[in-house]
Amino acid sequence: MPYDRISALPDSLISQILLYLPTKDSVKTSVLSTRWRNLWLDVPGLELHSTDFPYYAKSRIKTFTDRFLHCNRELSLHKFKIKYDECNVYLFGISEWFAAAINRGAQVLDVDTYRRPYFKDVMPLEIYKSKTLVSLKLVNVGMPNPGELVSVSLPCLKTMHLEDVVYSDEDPLILEKLISGCPVLEDLTVCRALDDNVPILRVKSRSLKRFCVKSGGFRKDVPYKEYAVEIDAPGLEYMSFRDGHSGRVLAKNLTCLLMVDIDTGFNVLLGNVTMEMRKGIVRDFFTGVSSVRHMIISQRTLEALYRWLKLGTISVFQNLSRLEASFCTFLLQVLPRFLESFPNLKYLTLYLVHTAVPEPDKLEPTVVPRCLLSSLERVEIKEVITEQDTLWNKTISKRTATRLLRVKKSHWMKAVRYILENSLVLKRLILCFSPLTNQVSDTSKELSTFTKRSRRCEIFIRVPYL
Repeated sequence: MPYDRISALPDSLISQILLYLPTKDSVKTSVLSTRWRNLWLDVPGLELHSTDFPYYAKSRIKTFTDRFLHCNRELSLHKFKIKYDECNVYLFGISEWFAAAINRGAQVLDVDTYRRPYFKDVMPLEIYKSKTLVSLKLVNVGMPNPGELVSVSLPCLKTMHLEDVVYSDEDPLILEKLISGCPVLEDLTVCRALDDNVPILRVKSRSLKRFCVKSGGFRKDVPYKEYAVEIDAPGLEYMSFRDGHSGRVLAKNLTCLLMVDIDTGFNVLLGNVTMEMRKGIVRDFFTGVSSVRHMIISQRTLEALYRWLKLGTISVFQNLSRLEASFCTFLLQVLPRFLESFPNLKYLTLYLVHTAVPEPDKLEPTVVPRCLLSSLERVEIKEVITEQDTLWNKTISKRTATRLLRVKKSHWMKAVRYILENSLVLKRLILCFSPLTNQVSDTSKELSTFTKRSRRCEIFIRVPYL
């Protein structure tokens, strides 16, 4: 009979091993033997999902959790992770779970509900003064007002994820106080709800290295509010800004920024601000991130730039060597002027999205940005197939579809030609068009008619798998 090495381990070590399993799996070990029957109760953590219980008995999650916390009350907890359906769980008193977890030294607290609560005190006040929390994730939960008597202090918290949180409307600075009370915070994600009652997301942190903010656009059934984001983090290295809410965005002291992912329209069509004020908002934001080395920029953001700045007056990005940009058809006409902002660019990826109207003008042949002459080594051009493209191909005749594909490809090839004929040090050009786009004409033959200014340039044609 094989030697059972696991059973030879002490109970304390087995409990630590079971900590890495979801609770439903650690409970299953209770059938192994009499010794294992209650070992799962000694695991210093809880990880539950309402789907772990039968649909007709999902309310048992409360009974189960109460039992777990009641047993071994002196046991320190490493993690407390729970995801539940608010409609199938009796929520009264569950804030006591989270208070107990915090008071017992939890380092990881993860609370996720499927639906937003109707009340704003799901989380206890202990959430603001944990001495042990390292990671905090809250989704669709309510946050109470700490008030003046509770001083926010989370000295060990390094990672915080706040998604669709219902903040107390008694204090508009509640989120700012929470962030400022985390002196070693390194990773912050904030996903804002459409009816977020924190108008200004103000993030000021010397320790922050990664910051992600995300929010949707506006709905007609939700009253319009003016939102803003202010970020002041001299140690920040990565920022993802996908915000359809905020009309004012201020970035300061981002001197260590390595990468930024931007997808925002700056709400240029909303709010009671003048055109000059909108221009200033957009220009100031790009000035604030101008030290970045790698930038990803969406079509929505480029359209905002085109509308207010005509892509000609944003800051110069001296440090930027890698750029990924999504261009729709009509924006290709200002590609040369846009590239003038990146004099030391080495790697360029263009995601091309076809738009039927308006038709683009010719690329500006007299404008050759500095990067094409001195630094640009690699260009990758990828066609993006949208849902509208797929719908057209299914509803229009084959003849019409072919004509539209020819028009689309002619725009793409104009961009290819411009890059080939003006790039002095280009080493590699990669084209990735859809099979349908490649079928309307022979891409290789078209390329053979273009002049390569860089003799070292290799051209690769790749067909993506759909």
